Order: sequence, then C-alpha cells, then structure tokens
Amino acid sequence: MAKITGKILYIYPTQQITLKNGNTFNKRDFVIAVQSFNRDTGEPTIDESNTPLLSLTNDRCALLDNIKTGQIVSVDFYLCGRRYRDDNNKEKIITDINVTSVRPIGGTSIAAHPLAPEPLPTSVQATPAKQAASTAPQNDDLPF
Repeated sequence: MAKITGKILYIYPTQQITLKNGNTFNKRDFVIAVQSFNRDTGEPTIDESNTPLLSLTNDRCALLDNIKTGQIVSVDFYLCGRRYRDDNNKEKIITDINVTSVRPIGGTSIAAHPLAPEPLPTSVQATPAKQAASTAPQNDDLPF
C-alpha cells in the first residue's frame, strides 16, 4: 500500500464502462497536484506540474462525493500490473493504480507552485526550517 498527498485539480463524473465480454463497471477519475517538500526548508508545497490521473471503481466512486476541487487530500493506493497479448500477439503490460481511499486533510493551506501560488498560513511561515523538516514523513522515497 502506498500513499500520496495533493490538491484536487479535477473530479470527473462517474462513467459506466462496458467490457468486451458484456460486463460493466463504474469508473470515476480525478487529478491531483502532488505535494512535495522544499529541500531547503522542509515546507510542504504543491507541484502543479506533477499531476497524476487517478481512478476509483465501482462502490469506491462515492469516495469523491464529498470532496471538492482545491481540497488537500490523502490518497491510499496500490499498484497492480497484468499482462495481455495485443492483436499482433505481442505481450503488453497494463499497470493500474488502484485507489482504496481518499480523505480530506485540512483546507487548501499548502502553497501551490508555480501556477497558482497561495500564501502559507502564519504558523507554517514562522516554523524554523529544522523543525519543519522534522515533520516531513519518515518514509519518503528520497535517496539522500
């Protein structure tokens, strides 16, 4: 299981998808701008250039019903890959990001850079860099 935090940029309506075999399922996509941390200060920022498209399926589509564009959310997900053969019998792999939960965390208090800058709350601006860095997640994927 993995986790990502970011600001909701788009929430699309639920779609009903029909497979080749006739089965149907519901799918709802959303886009977030991913939160990262400033290397020098440890302050959280929103990277408007890092915007993955995430999807919910079936009953989980309702997880977005109370989420609004601009909210900061925490998304739990896992990756799932499956192999298939295309029409030319060439093996391909589809990688799915299976979202299991979407939870709002606070307001829109994280600064968005570079496209839509928002001021940081006074409490975050006054935080010394050393203290702010200590609040960063301990399991970040940075190699340094």
